[in-house]
Amino acid sequence: MSAYFEIRNLKIDYKTYEKQQNVLDIERIAIEKGKTYGVVGESGSGKTVLALAIMGLLPCPPGIIKSGEIIFDGEDLLKKNNKEMAQKYRGRRIAMIFQDPMSTLNPVFTVGYQMMQVIRQHQNLNKKEAYKKAIEMIQVVKLPDAEDIMKKYPHQLSGGQRQRIIIAMALACGAEFLIADEPTRNLDVTIQASILKLMKELQKKFGVTVLFIANNLSLVSTFCDEIAILHDGKIAEQGRVKDVIGSPQNYYTKILINSVTKGESVVRKKQERDEVLLEVKSLKKYFPVKKRKSERLFVKAVDDVDLKIYKGEVVGIVGESGCGKSTLVNTILNLHEPTSGEVLFEGKNIFQLDKNQLRKTRKDIQIVFQDPYWSLNPRWLVKDIVSEPIKVHEKLNSISILKRVEDLLELVGLPKSSAFKYPHEFSGGQRQRIAIARALAVNPKLVVLDEPTSSIDVISQAQILELLKELRERLGLTNILISHDLSVVNYMADKVIIMYLGKIVEYGDAAEVFKNPLHPYTKALFNSIPTLESSDIESLATLEGNVPSAINPPSGCRFHTRCSMANERCSREMPVMKEYSNNHSTACFLYEQ
Repeated sequence: MSAYFEIRNLKIDYKTYEKQQNVLDIERIAIEKGKTYGVVGESGSGKTVLALAIMGLLPCPPGIIKSGEIIFDGEDLLKKNNKEMAQKYRGRRIAMIFQDPMSTLNPVFTVGYQMMQVIRQHQNLNKKEAYKKAIEMIQVVKLPDAEDIMKKYPHQLSGGQRQRIIIAMALACGAEFLIADEPTRNLDVTIQASILKLMKELQKKFGVTVLFIANNLSLVSTFCDEIAILHDGKIAEQGRVKDVIGSPQNYYTKILINSVTKGESVVRKKQERDEVLLEVKSLKKYFPVKKRKSERLFVKAVDDVDLKIYKGEVVGIVGESGCGKSTLVNTILNLHEPTSGEVLFEGKNIFQLDKNQLRKTRKDIQIVFQDPYWSLNPRWLVKDIVSEPIKVHEKLNSISILKRVEDLLELVGLPKSSAFKYPHEFSGGQRQRIAIARALAVNPKLVVLDEPTSSIDVISQAQILELLKELRERLGLTNILISHDLSVVNYMADKVIIMYLGKIVEYGDAAEVFKNPLHPYTKALFNSIPTLESSDIESLATLEGNVPSAINPPSGCRFHTRCSMANERCSREMPVMKEYSNNHSTACFLYEQ
């Protein structure tokens, strides 16, 4: 008996000006009705090509489907023409949830209008019936105030809300087969957990079959029944999740599992550091927004933050999107002018320095940005990208500059010949190495790492983390590490800061905070992360509700609106940061004696 969904001997080539090469060669994938099947692989392994081929959206040319069958409910989808796919399958029976909900939704139309268009096209309902169906689907995906949501534009919704709308649109027309292409990649861990739980719940409710595509092995192992490991367009290994993760047979699968950041670093030196490199005192950064009649309104992005960073330390900053992590770092770097407060670098307030002094200080503070695809100029050779800070801060001749660039490239594990190539000739992990080389070009004392591994796949991530650790030890660097990925922070950091809505809620030694989190928000954050050991999706904790507005934050403790342990005092008074054990502080009334 054949499976509900089956791929047989699928071979897809891509033709470029240079050559024709094979990008997908799958012997067999079989998915039973109502099951969840995960496909895991690095960037460029062919995951998205597979999804587009199933949907009939693969651009041909440059794509060439050489052979194979994609059997859905007894019918071969590759034999259907575009008109038949659009009328009978795409959207109606097979739907896709894309990686980035912002690029999926049209920014010029309201959410309600877009949902109604999809419903009317596939279900032949009139305007009134389509509106009623859209409201019903918004309620199904657990969004409050459905009628209000219908009137909003995509930019007025949070990332998690937008992804729920995409899921609602996918299910609104009765789709029975759902392709989820990295649906939670751009979301915070707490929102990620709630979206995955919602998808699992709806899968059971509507009997939907799911093909789940991701490069996060922990996520797939928690969410899926069966798994396929895709490598260079071919399936390296497939089977039940427990079998593949528990006893992998293929060499590449073993590499992939070992590359998953396991958490705490094996070596975490207990060093008594007494030389303060950077100190932040009562720092505030408010952004003005439109006036409401007579009163002026502000986004309180960073609100009264104090911290100290010692020489040679790695300090991790963790929190949901919009909590103020990036604003805090940008204000420390003097890219934003503070509303009030001080930032002392080697004892000098950087906001009171003149232009020449500020330039010298900037030489000592460098940053590695999140996305190596956007942070490198595509028109420049690597030698020009890496040497740019050298030309700004030092007077060297071209031969000396090239020698320095070649030394830096070797330092980050790239060959000297890379200097005469362009960014597009490198993989994501290699591009991030180039960005690190540029940051180290002028021998800085402090390097800010803004989500340095979030845009690259798991194997490249493990390599970059090892490189950063090695460079830190060799060059005696101090780092500020911003990350959504708590396992990365646990692996790299000596100290960790947990931020929520512009305020620090917990701070301490990383080993202590991860072992014994105190603040309810920190606990929720840690419990919402899937690991290879997670039994199923129900084991993940979720935070109800969205982060409140930073324009009008809640009175008292800012987390009380989402905290299951909050009492009346939490809504009235703001808790202050207190030390509860050696090098471990939190701002919470629960721990007051």
